[in-house]
Amino acid sequence: MNDNACLGAAEARRPLQVSLLSAFEEIAQTVLKTAHGEVHTSLQSYLDGAVSLSGAYFSRRAILLAIHDMKENLEAPLALQERVLAELISLKVQPAPELKLYRDVATALLRIEVVIRSTALQTTKSDETKH
Repeated sequence: MNDNACLGAAEARRPLQVSLLSAFEEIAQTVLKTAHGEVHTSLQSYLDGAVSLSGAYFSRRAILLAIHDMKENLEAPLALQERVLAELISLKVQPAPELKLYRDVATALLRIEVVIRSTALQTTKSDETKH
């Protein structure tokens, strides 16, 4: 009976996990498109914005964190792994992490946002010092 209860719980989570991964893929693509130029505030606003999953609203940042905390070892698509790694390298993030699993990619996307925000803050402080 306990095995059936566990199986039922896993089956109940599957639709949410599929919609979570789908939302994650969309968020990842947008972050990668938005990661260039002086867009730190729009990227931050985008991640703090909400999306609807299974009738409930979650911030995009919360979805990244949920994927980051995922216990399953789900491998991310190779194209996504490569795009995120290329972005980390372009931002000079060292050491570049291994990006095999979805949770690795989620962590990297969060790091990208932090690096962009930090770089923008340093640039602003540098510009203020010059004036």
